[in-house]
Amino acid sequence: MTERIPIVGAEEPEPHPLRRVLGWAAGTALVLVVGLALAVAVVPAIGGATPLTVLSGSMEPALPVGSTVIVRPRPATGIAVGDVITFIDRDEGSAETRVVTHRVVRVEPGPVFVTRGDANDADDPGVVEAADVRGVQWYHVPYVGLLRERLLTPPGAYFAAGIALLCVAAYLLVPRSRTAGTADRRRRSDR
Repeated sequence: MTERIPIVGAEEPEPHPLRRVLGWAAGTALVLVVGLALAVAVVPAIGGATPLTVLSGSMEPALPVGSTVIVRPRPATGIAVGDVITFIDRDEGSAETRVVTHRVVRVEPGPVFVTRGDANDADDPGVVEAADVRGVQWYHVPYVGLLRERLLTPPGAYFAAGIALLCVAAYLLVPRSRTAGTADRRRRSDR
């Protein structure tokens, strides 16, 4: 086993500036990635919530297009005017459905809900039955929904892995100190 013995009076070589910048950038990126993963995957999973991507501008500016909205179940009796709910919108003329996230503007007996997108001038047609409500907005993370959607596809995952590998390779290829590369060149020229 080799042991590194410090030499009294010897100084550690100063890190190469590019290595310092790459280390800072990698650390910052890691904090951002972990923070976003916690916000859009881990916390919702622990809290029994569902992350969804906002695809239209009907709830702007509260929920910008491309945001991730986190919704969690709540009993229909606990839903009030002003709550943002996610529900299944059923097309009367066909069997098609879509997921919609809009604000409750009125609660009627049943309960059933009248909703409207914040950017819309009129209430949504029809009412939302309690059985169609999937959850109430817990929180949202602006602009990460589209990125999340892309990364959930195989090409997106490969792209992200490739970028991560390039960052690691760049970090490993930059000399550890300003003098490390010079010392290596001197040793080779002495031969």
